Amino acid sequence: MHLLPDDVLRHLPRRSLAASRCVCQSWRVIIDDRSLLATAALLPCTLRGIFVQIGVPTLSGFFARPSPAGTRRPPIPGFLDLDYLDTNEIEKSLLTIVDHCNGLILLDHHVVNPATRQWTRLPPYPPESPGSDIILDGYHALVFDPAMSPHYQVFLMPYVLRRATVSGQWPPSPLLLHVFSSRTEPEGSTWRWEERSFVREGNATMGTIDEVCSSSGWEPFDTYSVYFRGSLYVHCQNNCVIRITIANHRYRIIKLPGDFVGNQNISVDPYLGKSQEGVYYALVIGLCRLQIWFLKEYQSSYSSYSNSYCGGINGDGGGMETTTMDHEHEWVLKHDADLGPVLAAGYTLNDGGQQWIWHNIDTKKKNKESLVKEEEFEWNDSDDENGSAGEDRQYKGYISQVFGFHPFKEIVFLYDTDTRVVAYHYNRSKVQDLGVLQVRERVSRSFSYTPCWMPDLPGMHN
Repeated sequence: MHLLPDDVLRHLPRRSLAASRCVCQSWRVIIDDRSLLATAALLPCTLRGIFVQIGVPTLSGFFARPSPAGTRRPPIPGFLDLDYLDTNEIEKSLLTIVDHCNGLILLDHHVVNPATRQWTRLPPYPPESPGSDIILDGYHALVFDPAMSPHYQVFLMPYVLRRATVSGQWPPSPLLLHVFSSRTEPEGSTWRWEERSFVREGNATMGTIDEVCSSSGWEPFDTYSVYFRGSLYVHCQNNCVIRITIANHRYRIIKLPGDFVGNQNISVDPYLGKSQEGVYYALVIGLCRLQIWFLKEYQSSYSSYSNSYCGGINGDGGGMETTTMDHEHEWVLKHDADLGPVLAAGYTLNDGGQQWIWHNIDTKKKNKESLVKEEEFEWNDSDDENGSAGEDRQYKGYISQVFGFHPFKEIVFLYDTDTRVVAYHYNRSKVQDLGVLQVRERVSRSFSYTPCWMPDLPGMHN
């Protein structure tokens, strides 16, 4: 396989070449080592900032470091004004961020690439049945991995209303979901939703309909989803995650660690996200006790994620053979600490140009960004002690929000006392200050943004 001549692969289109990386490890090594895929630099491989949704509905903002001097790329992603979308002023004022996945942003009715200012309008949502106890589009989840395919999907996950009168276990098997895929050919000029069926693996469910409806203390529309290695993980009702394996049309229910629903000491929404090794879950107990859990999964039979995914993003497997996977899983507690002493001791301050900046429409109109050197924004990964000793200081603040995980490092972003955003290096128990973020309304959602610079994704408009 390593003897495959370069000129055979060089004649392939870029998208076909990207798909060829999925065939096997040997092909991926050849393509990467010989720099055959010129679009590698366009993939989402760097953290640019954090999208923050303030209230519902309202236009969001972007919390990020200023752009380095001499950069050719725009200092702020093309999301703040959205003048390029096919929306009127009323629709524009109601736009909210629903999800983010590998550089694409999911809005209520659009999929947007802020880096390239390209977008797709989603088709009208499927109608609800009159008097139904199930909301078909209770949760919206975005699926996109440009390293494997240029196509993207949106999943509508059902939500059981509290007034439900139906009985039985939830969710049922098979579970019918509505999915939008950029791979699906539009009818005429109109995109459409398609219905897919997923069979449950294992015996676990979210509970009976009554149990799901009676779970309290949590607003289900402020949840998150994760797409990782061909599977979609969605935080759903009754403190559960539903994991959908797209290629083989199966799903599994995974109970989240800790008792968020019944624990009265938890006042901050938990955060399900993706980081260095896969799926992570952050939970804040009391004022400043932080738990970070990692989902460790096992496979009873060998299966190639690349083979099952490549060409199979629409769920048909692309004609390639897939192996049914029987996963077992466990939540591993990676970190459990009271951050009061750490925050009381102080943290590394990003003075001057190192401060991250809050960008929204108002600040975009009023302020001009400072241009500084790239190296001033590298993460502080030294072994030097951060901040002052401060052992006798008492921390009087609290963690008011989990803003998300760094996608490539053991870092979680926290909102400290509704004032400052900090990066907590939990493997070293050290805190780095990113800057001030003071907003009047409640923060409802936040997403670590990794820009994707690949142009002309299927179905995207300028």
